[in-house]
Amino acid sequence: MDNGPKASTLRRLAGLALIGIAAPATLEAQACLGFSGSGFLSGSGAVWRESSEDVRGLGGAAGFDLGPVAATGHYLKFSGADEFDQEFDFEDARASVGLKLPLPVLSVCPLVTVGIGGVLSRNFNDLPDKSETVYGIGVAVGQRFGAPGSGIAIIPSATVSIENYSVDRLYDDIVEGDREVSPVIRGGVTVEIGSIHVRPYVAFTTADDSYLIAGALLGLTF
Repeated sequence: MDNGPKASTLRRLAGLALIGIAAPATLEAQACLGFSGSGFLSGSGAVWRESSEDVRGLGGAAGFDLGPVAATGHYLKFSGADEFDQEFDFEDARASVGLKLPLPVLSVCPLVTVGIGGVLSRNFNDLPDKSETVYGIGVAVGQRFGAPGSGIAIIPSATVSIENYSVDRLYDDIVEGDREVSPVIRGGVTVEIGSIHVRPYVAFTTADDSYLIAGALLGLTF
């Protein structure tokens, strides 16, 4: 039953609120790398999966808005045990720097990435147990959504890059190291509530013996 002008006004206000939440907020150029404001600091937990094995890691991440440049970095230390119950660990640490393109509706950043990453193994029974230099180039795309003044924002973003990393191959019980270039896809969704943010994310390489990293960030945006 319609209660007259008052009910009509309430419906109109509710509709405008829904449109405001769904619409893109004022463009945040650094949304390409998954954050807004001047920067962020986060703690991070993740699982590295290679072949049929999982290794868990802990670390942190940070990002900064530096004029026409957006930069992020992360550090994760993964630990596990091999098939003989020998403990091992390796590190994954990356820094990415993107140039913010002056586009009116979408945050797009060509970027470069450098760091160290776990060595991929072509023997299904082995896990990566060391780190080597990783570097690559790519492009990141993102968008910030949120109602103005609500203090709540959602920032989906993704990066597609070409990276060069180390691979161990097993030949007649002899392990030989090599370098390999492969596409890598990274993506996540940041949810900001005031100065607090959480970001679930994944990273996947399409190499023959691929790996997947899945994790989440929790921290402060400033």
